Amino acid sequence: MLHKIAVLSDIHGNATALAAVLADAKQQAATEFWTVGDITVRGPEAERCMTLLDQVAPTAYVLGNHEQNYRKVLTATPATFNQPKQIMATILTAYDRAQLSTAHFEQLVHLPLTVTKQVGGLKIRLQHVLPNFASGHTLAPTEAQVNFDQAATGDPDIVIYAHTHQPLMRYSTNGQVILNAGTVGLPTAVHPQLRQQRAMYLLLTFDDHGLLDIGYRQVPFDWQAAIRIARDHQLPYLPFYEQTLVTGAYQYAPSAVAAYNEEHQLASQAAQILTDLQNGKINENQK
Repeated sequence: MLHKIAVLSDIHGNATALAAVLADAKQQAATEFWTVGDITVRGPEAERCMTLLDQVAPTAYVLGNHEQNYRKVLTATPATFNQPKQIMATILTAYDRAQLSTAHFEQLVHLPLTVTKQVGGLKIRLQHVLPNFASGHTLAPTEAQVNFDQAATGDPDIVIYAHTHQPLMRYSTNGQVILNAGTVGLPTAVHPQLRQQRAMYLLLTFDDHGLLDIGYRQVPFDWQAAIRIARDHQLPYLPFYEQTLVTGAYQYAPSAVAAYNEEHQLASQAAQILTDLQNGKINENQK
């Protein structure tokens, strides 16, 4: 008997892409769904993404670096959280929180760093980057073997991580399989000829003998509609999101974010958000 699991990572608030992926996964007869972090932030529809996921009831959620930023923003002060990407995280967290239900926001804030699933005789660990760390460039596809051995510490047979937006399969020194599903919501590639505007996810097929197939799915979605939604919803940092979807190239370099913050005087806006949080003020739009 076949058991198909759809692995979703780095949705980034792009409900247009997520809806296309979920439709494709159902056509492929997926019966279970796992998520590997960064469900929200950067895209315009955090709440709709959570609602769509509720409809398929994922059996695994893990913390991404952007959900981790939610936690950081809640306890930060203007004096301690004022670097360019931190300013962006503060503003995007406030934007998401204004639309997320209280239950969904609390769910995202309290996600675990890892989840281990047992499928037949296989132990599969899900993590956004490392088992004890949800951010950083440790597992970029071209990084050293020792980094991937660190990702597979312990006794998992298969490790699934996210964060890089690049589909990947490689092995630890001990022969454990390490997989990355790519990205649902912000498709990018380093090599120009590999860039395409398709949502990525991983379809794992198991039978009675073990892992039968590893399917890297790439699904067309209406990226122009996703941009229109972002404009209509007044997404902060819209040019970064828009150009990522248009070009298929990563746009959120710290230097570019710093220049944008300065041009639009966003440091003061972020400082006010953090001050309000410290004073117990809650966004009036939060449900």
